[in-house]
Amino acid sequence: MDSRGQGLTLETIVIAALVVIVLVVLVLVFSGNIGIFSSSVSDCQARSGECKPICAANEATMGSTSCSKESKVCCIPIT
Repeated sequence: MDSRGQGLTLETIVIAALVVIVLVVLVLVFSGNIGIFSSSVSDCQARSGECKPICAANEATMGSTSCSKESKVCCIPIT
């Protein structure tokens, strides 16, 4: 009898473990729990923006930045 295909092989278990690890890292990155990623994304000046009370017509508003702490919005020039 041919017994191939029955049960989990060690290779399948290792691949499944690697997939779980990658998924956990992706969740941490996109939820903002990794400080390096979240601080650079939320910093207005790092995105070539400026904190202002209101943006001009030729500027785009970027939400959830460091400007929110000052009750201002991050204005990024539209090129």
